[in-house]
Amino acid sequence: MNEERRGVYPFCGPCTASSVASRGVETARPMGGRFYGHHDICENCGSSVRTLYSTILWVPVSKIGRYRIIPTGGRSYVGRQVIEQPIETAVRRPVSALAQHPELDGDPAYQRAEAYWDRSEPGQALPFYQSALIEREKVLAADDPATLRVRLRVAQGLLATANYGRAIAWFELVTPQLVEVFGPNHELTRAAAEAVAGARLMVGGPRSEAQLLADIVAVDARDLEPHDPQLLRDRAALGRALLACGEISAALEALTRTVEDAAAGHPDTSVYRTALVEACDVAEARGKKRDVVAAEEARRLLNGAAAPTSR
Repeated sequence: MNEERRGVYPFCGPCTASSVASRGVETARPMGGRFYGHHDICENCGSSVRTLYSTILWVPVSKIGRYRIIPTGGRSYVGRQVIEQPIETAVRRPVSALAQHPELDGDPAYQRAEAYWDRSEPGQALPFYQSALIEREKVLAADDPATLRVRLRVAQGLLATANYGRAIAWFELVTPQLVEVFGPNHELTRAAAEAVAGARLMVGGPRSEAQLLADIVAVDARDLEPHDPQLLRDRAALGRALLACGEISAALEALTRTVEDAAAGHPDTSVYRTALVEACDVAEARGKKRDVVAAEEARRLLNGAAAPTSR
């Protein structure tokens, strides 16, 4: 039984293994999502499998997927998307340029970070990983495998020190890059996906997440330059959180500003552009008139000759 319980809280081991971490969906709005069904109840953790449909005026219109759900009171819940079948994904797997810069692994800040991490002290390791990351990004690409490993450690350190908003922003930036470079089932990718789900659980849902990130972005905008990577990262996360709680126009505004201020040719810009495209798709599928208009403006930015690109 102990082996059965070794999953990601509050799910047991077998339920964790058969599902992946997923962002919560707003289920109390007329335009959003709703769960139907209640089967395959787990005797270990009490979760059940339900099917999520997108809804218009509370009427289901299309199936989104199946989820393992544990209710947490009222309309709130913790959910994980059921793995239907293995998906073959093209993985880039580039060769790291780290071999050309051996001084990076010999950097005292990196060495201290690794020492603290090996002693299970992520909070102590965090400032040294942040310092090491600055040095790596001077000579390595942001999506170089060696850079991504340190980026993930920074995100995990922020989570360990209860800096949930900025941790979520880092995880949302680095997870798509981990998927592209290492693949969706790599241990680093899964660690990022599970960690961001845990951060959201601590924050308390999409609306609390959006408010937390709005406060963080307000501080960033006051203290940082418009093109600062931290501001871009936090604002993009705010846009995703707003989209998750149905604030489509506000999400488009935040993501559009992020893409406008992103650096041309930077790997992070690809992540921001993809997020804006997804928000446009949501607006066009189930948004109000003002959302559709905002999506049209965002599409013009994405397709414009002057728009920043990822390469």
